[in-house]
Amino acid sequence: HIFERLCFADTFENFLSHKFNTTKRFGLDGGESIVTALKDGIDRASELGAHSFIIGMPHRGRLNVLANVMRKPMQLIFSEFQ
Repeated sequence: HIFERLCFADTFENFLSHKFNTTKRFGLDGGESIVTALKDGIDRASELGAHSFIIGMPHRGRLNVLANVMRKPMQLIFSEFQ
């Protein structure tokens, strides 16, 4: 699953950079491991009984975390650009 997450994160970043190349955004730029680390931490905490999570983070990689970790629908993410 780690490799799948890393591939998705990289593919998503490439898509965003080509689709929204004139929009200021902050990509992962080397922080791909945060996606797998957050997902693993959330999965393990859920197994131990956690029901909600609050994640505070800078702009860098936020879209990728929303799409890949929090599973926010991409339609909602893209509608925020328009």
